[in-house]
Amino acid sequence: MKQTINLGAYGWLHAHWLNSFYPEDLPEDWRLGYYSNEFNTVMIPAYYWQDMHLGECEDCLDDVHPEFQFFIECHEQMFDRISLADLTESLKILKPQLSALVFLDGQHMSDTAKDQFSRVIDEVGVDVYGSEFCPNAKKIWRPECCSTDETLEMSPKPRFAFIEDDLTDLRASRARVEPFAKYLNDTEVDINEATMIVNHPQLQVSDLAKFRLVLEIMGH
Repeated sequence: MKQTINLGAYGWLHAHWLNSFYPEDLPEDWRLGYYSNEFNTVMIPAYYWQDMHLGECEDCLDDVHPEFQFFIECHEQMFDRISLADLTESLKILKPQLSALVFLDGQHMSDTAKDQFSRVIDEVGVDVYGSEFCPNAKKIWRPECCSTDETLEMSPKPRFAFIEDDLTDLRASRARVEPFAKYLNDTEVDINEATMIVNHPQLQVSDLAKFRLVLEIMGH
């Protein structure tokens, strides 16, 4: 069975995407919908919650197509900007198209934040990646720490990858993600869909689109 990799970016409100991807006169609150015309997934960075509120979460669902999926980066500094109750309610609004909560730096978190996020996880009831305090959390695959052999040995089997790359060197970028792609192609696992989120301060949408073609050539 072909293993599909859904490719997306870490956030969509990047200033350097204006003019290079977004039309100059496109309002900021239309940009998620514009982005979703090209890609099926995005990770909402933790710092986005500084400006987001409940009404905007409802708008997010209205802006994207039904197959679009959100991943939410979780960081304890979120609670400097949003209350536990409001975060929980926001995630419940997004839940119809919310794939997972992602802890990119979950091991460096205060006990208070761990307790708060544990309550969020219990209330929202979605998949969790990268958390060391959630017993059912799944692994995050990163190219800098996982060779092919290490990927094959990971348990539970990863189906979420996070890479930091501007994707301007497609050959080098392909080499970095080949262990993840090889694992999906060669391993008999109950996974017919995986997700890869790309983060880099200079990432251009055109290079992200080119890399999606690379993944298709690789069989995804």
